[in-house]
Amino acid sequence: MRIAIWTPNARDLIADRVAAAGHEPAVALNGEDFARILAEGVDMVAMISQFWSPKVRDLAAAAMPRLKLVQLLTAGFDPLDAHGVPAGLMVANAGGSYSPTVAEHAVAMMLALLRRLPQAGIAQAHQNWDRGILREMGSLEGRTVTMLGFGSIGEETAKRLKPFGARIIAVTRSARPHDLADEAVRIDDLATVLPRSDVLYACLPLGDATRGLIGRQVLAALPRHALVINVARGPVIDQTALLEALLSGSIAGAGIDVADPEPLPADAPLWRAPNLIITPHVAGGGSGAIDERLAAVTMTNLARLQAGEVILHPVQPRVE
Repeated sequence: MRIAIWTPNARDLIADRVAAAGHEPAVALNGEDFARILAEGVDMVAMISQFWSPKVRDLAAAAMPRLKLVQLLTAGFDPLDAHGVPAGLMVANAGGSYSPTVAEHAVAMMLALLRRLPQAGIAQAHQNWDRGILREMGSLEGRTVTMLGFGSIGEETAKRLKPFGARIIAVTRSARPHDLADEAVRIDDLATVLPRSDVLYACLPLGDATRGLIGRQVLAALPRHALVINVARGPVIDQTALLEALLSGSIAGAGIDVADPEPLPADAPLWRAPNLIITPHVAGGGSGAIDERLAAVTMTNLARLQAGEVILHPVQPRVE
């Protein structure tokens, strides 16, 4: 089988694994390469979702029916939702490949805000031994973290929070009980848990039902000492409402690894918001194990495609 590989993530490793399995890797370094490779014919594509566009969609459609599977090397797939996928083309995402590092990043944001590390850094820059932050410090011990979404990122985050003594509320569509959650509630009942949430943590996919989910009403229902963390997608939060909440002090702080739009414009008011940590969509980075997981899921789905078996982590056609 011939596999087109267009990604900065694990590119060489995936190509080597594909070749070692007796298949033909076709590596694209840019869009022109990718268009040529698809025109020549491929059975499968491995790419990051950020490269999906109307042009790529049309190239994929033209490469069918030989092209049967697009293996995304990302967890998110909102560009495919935005631009559409040709009927009959299977799409899989990377599953939990990035989940451990995203979870680690989210916990780091919680700890940095609770332990007042940004304020300590400012004091250090001014050579100021200011122990006044002691009065403002918090701890994860005994705190309630309400998680919007409890997929692989939520599970990995819960694993890291439990040793700190945090209490976990999992908010999902089904409210299915989970060993790592102290409580599970339906997304429709979110309002009932907001007043007792010390941290509101978004780690769920972006869709029509989740766009703007964290808006003025939700933020107003949180305690004044609450934190908001978003490692999902920027549009999950109403950024104007978040800015208002930070400026008014109706929440204590926030950490976002995602924004709307991305990159966040230099003149965006959020840059100047108090008690806000912004990182530029990098939560999934930093671990050498990610490339191995990406290669593994690609090779598993390649083998399943060849054998006519059900693929792992399908996002098209939708599996609820």
